[in-house]
Amino acid sequence: MRNENGQRCPQCNAVLPATGAPNVPPIPQLTPAQIQLLDFVNALDAPDMVRALKLIHDLALYHSDGPLDDPEKVALYWMKGLWECLEQMNPSDVNDKNQDG
Repeated sequence: MRNENGQRCPQCNAVLPATGAPNVPPIPQLTPAQIQLLDFVNALDAPDMVRALKLIHDLALYHSDGPLDDPEKVALYWMKGLWECLEQMNPSDVNDKNQDG
């Protein structure tokens, strides 16, 4: 709770600005492409997408006869990062489905 003169909070004794809340940066608006991506990648489909990304990763890494140069290695690294983010969206479902399959 803020006191009248805006100097200190009576409960936690924190220094408060006299003008009220600190400046909050504006929230950026999402582009239509970002909205479409968020609609496509939702938590309900995360387990299936994680399995698909891991399959593509493993096929490229372990079952390909071609050499992997730096661009391919970076792409596989980003793919791994993507499936780890998807796993965090709904970790219980991803882990349950991975154990079933």
